[in-house]
Amino acid sequence: MRRLLSLCLAALLLAGCSAKVSDTHTVTFYYPKKDYISAGLTEGVMGSEERDAADEELEYLLRLYLLGPLEEHLQSLYPKGTELTGLTESGGTLTVSLSGTVNRMNDAAFTLAGACLASTCFPLKDYSAITVRSGDREITFQRDSLIFQDDTATLDNNTTKKEDTP
Repeated sequence: MRRLLSLCLAALLLAGCSAKVSDTHTVTFYYPKKDYISAGLTEGVMGSEERDAADEELEYLLRLYLLGPLEEHLQSLYPKGTELTGLTESGGTLTVSLSGTVNRMNDAAFTLAGACLASTCFPLKDYSAITVRSGDREITFQRDSLIFQDDTATLDNNTTKKEDTP
């Protein structure tokens, strides 16, 4: 039940984020914003930074990703020392295996960190799904999931209230 709640929370918080492929020789890395808890519901929780590494192998890119962001307004939720322990591609699904340090994360943080990692991986190849695995924890993100497609939703109420007429 907690994982379902975490997924629903992530879906609400991630509204407004979508992966983009750059026209330059850069890769877009997605990380949570440092102030994602206070600003997330109206501004989205993910930010991005460009890295000049488009010609590198996937394993290198993910190891670089796990080192964390360079931008000061972004943060990595993965615990320090988290390592890439394996990559598997099968039938359009990429499975990213991480070290057991990820087991220290709560479900919401694991979901958000996984969504950021998936957002980073989707544009790199035509993956239909990204699975993030660590120890006994696993979460799968589908490319066509609403949290990766819908960039129009906000929780702001921009409608004007009708005035009462006598």
